[in-house]
Amino acid sequence: MPQHDAWKVLSAGDRPEVVLAVDFDVTGRPEARFTDLAPMLKTGASLWESLPPAAGTETGMTGESYLDRWHQGLGAQLPEVRAVFGYCVGGVYAAELAARVARTQERSPLVVLFDPEPSTGPTLFWQFHKVMEFMRSVATDEEITAAQEAGRIAESGTTDLGTLCERLVDLFRQTGEVAFARAGLDEIRRTELFATFSSFMTYLSAAGRYDALARWSSAVAITSISPTSGLNGIRAHLPGSEHELVSREIRVQVEHAELLRSDEVASVVNDLLLELS
Repeated sequence: MPQHDAWKVLSAGDRPEVVLAVDFDVTGRPEARFTDLAPMLKTGASLWESLPPAAGTETGMTGESYLDRWHQGLGAQLPEVRAVFGYCVGGVYAAELAARVARTQERSPLVVLFDPEPSTGPTLFWQFHKVMEFMRSVATDEEITAAQEAGRIAESGTTDLGTLCERLVDLFRQTGEVAFARAGLDEIRRTELFATFSSFMTYLSAAGRYDALARWSSAVAITSISPTSGLNGIRAHLPGSEHELVSREIRVQVEHAELLRSDEVASVVNDLLLELS
């Protein structure tokens, strides 16, 4: 059985194999989640989703720290891992985790990436930008614009993701303290929100140490129609070529935010897993 604080069992199969899914899941996010995809899969294997450390305990964690946590959390009796899924930046960790798992079993797991994105300065800033947009219901336009501009300046002024992470977390806290208090959120709730955001940004920045494209060369990617997401976004910065970034790419007529709740995507994934049988 998985270590309870490293993995969450989304579905229990009737076969001994497991499929691992790496994502930073948070209640209420607009993007679909692996909990949406789980009931549509027909693999016979159990589906386990990665859990981040408790918010507030991630300080100082590196990419290796996350991988150690998840790999060790598989339990003493290592299960046969049939596939490893990764959503967005979770695709960076998924490929690295699959490489570790491959050293402990006869057959390498299939790596399936859903709009995978490497962790870069623009990645961190874009996530910060989106979160600030969600705050427009409690913050003024001036507050949001000022925070986003300060974040943009921070992103353009450093190549160190750890430093950028700290600055963006500070900006979120500075804006949020005023806006959330004005909206009536008590100190406990405000602290929870700040801790969750800090945990997410640390997860993103820690993934930046890995050469994602090198690992993804043997993976399968499912690409949405959203022009700035996943491999579409990467190619937008590599004009003049289609750039074979993965071993196999499957394009679906689905928006990025809907990938993990799409019947079309579920059908593709079921076919991919059936090919392993």
